[in-house]
Amino acid sequence: APPSPTLPPPSSTPPPAPPTAAPARPEAALVPEAILILSPGPGSRLTSPLQVTGEADPTFEQSLVARLTLEDGEELALVPIQIAADVGQRGPFTATVPFTVTEPRQAFLQVYALSARDGGILHLASVGLTVARTGPTTLREIEPLPEQIVIERPAFGATVSGGRLTVAGIARASFEQTLIVELLDESGQTLAQVPLIVAAPDLGQAGPFTADLEYTIAVPQAGRLVVHDPSAAFAGDVHVASVELRLEP
Repeated sequence: APPSPTLPPPSSTPPPAPPTAAPARPEAALVPEAILILSPGPGSRLTSPLQVTGEADPTFEQSLVARLTLEDGEELALVPIQIAADVGQRGPFTATVPFTVTEPRQAFLQVYALSARDGGILHLASVGLTVARTGPTTLREIEPLPEQIVIERPAFGATVSGGRLTVAGIARASFEQTLIVELLDESGQTLAQVPLIVAAPDLGQAGPFTADLEYTIAVPQAGRLVVHDPSAAFAGDVHVASVELRLEP
C-alpha cells in the first residue's frame, strides 16, 4: 500500500482570505455619457443668466431641454437646446438660461431628451448649483464622465412577452446605491415599478444591477423601460436612462 501522506505541522498563521470578486463587466459603464454637461459643474455659484455647455448623443431633431429648478422643485427656467451636429451625429450644445431669485438658493440643472412618441424623458443628466441675484460667482467645470446608467438587457427595440422581463446593466447610483426601474406602456402610464440596489464594491463606484418586473397588458404595444437615479437633495432625478421596447401579453 502507498505510504500515508505526511501532513505539515499546524501553523498559527491564518490562510489568506479569498480575493474579493470585482463587479461583473465594469467596463460596460465606461461608454460616453449620452448627455454630458461640461459646464457648469456641481458646486458652481452663478447669477443670471447661466451658460450651459456640453455634448450629447443624437436625439429626435437634435433637440434637448434645459430645466432649472429650486431644491423644492419650483421651476425657474425651461429652455430648448439644439445639438450643433448633423442629424444622427453626436455633437456639442450650448444654452443661455435666465432666472430670477431674490436670495441665494440651492438649485438643480437638468438637461434631457424627450421621446417623439409620447413626450416622456428618454435620458437625463443633472448638476446641483447655487443660484443668486448678485454677488461673487464661481464656475466649476466637469471632467468628462462615463455614462452613469448603462442598460444592457433588454436591448433597445427588443420584444418582451409573457408578462415578465428582467433588466440588467451597470450603474453608479448617487444615493445609497438605489435606483428605480419603471416599465411604461405606449401612453406613458406605469405598468410596473421596483427599486433595486446596485452591487458596487463601494459608494459612488460602478457595479452591476438586475431586477425582475411583472406586467399585464391586453394587446401588443410599444413601451419603454426606464431606470431612474432619484435625488436625495432635490425634487427630481439625478440621472435617467431608458430603452424603447415592444411589449406583448
